[in-house]
Amino acid sequence: MPYKILIVDDDPDVVLFLSTVLQDHGYETIDAPNGREGLEKAKSEHPDLILLDLMMPEKSGISLLTDLKKDDTLKTIPIIMVTGVSGETGIDLESFFKRGEKGDPDRDILRPEGFIEKPVDPEKFLALVRGVLPD
Repeated sequence: MPYKILIVDDDPDVVLFLSTVLQDHGYETIDAPNGREGLEKAKSEHPDLILLDLMMPEKSGISLLTDLKKDDTLKTIPIIMVTGVSGETGIDLESFFKRGEKGDPDRDILRPEGFIEKPVDPEKFLALVRGVLPD
């Protein structure tokens, strides 16, 4: 059975691109246009991986990441942030996700299993997805 991947992004072109790349490599995809629907689909579909945009309407990616990591039934689902926020805001995502002191509970909540910048390089993206999902 193929891995099921939930894509949460408000840009239909990004969703189409990521879905196409993943489906061409044997993955099943489902999508949600915002964080609120993403949380609902994560609960109903229980995907193997969640691809999550950072800036979205109704519920931001950080808010959804926090909700997912605090939910006992969803917290084990790996999450990859797929975002163009560095180019738009100048924020260094690696530093942002590594912030906090060791032992700080918020530090682990705000840490996805990976992240990739838009525009997405298909080969780097697939390598990241394969690295996050179990064999």
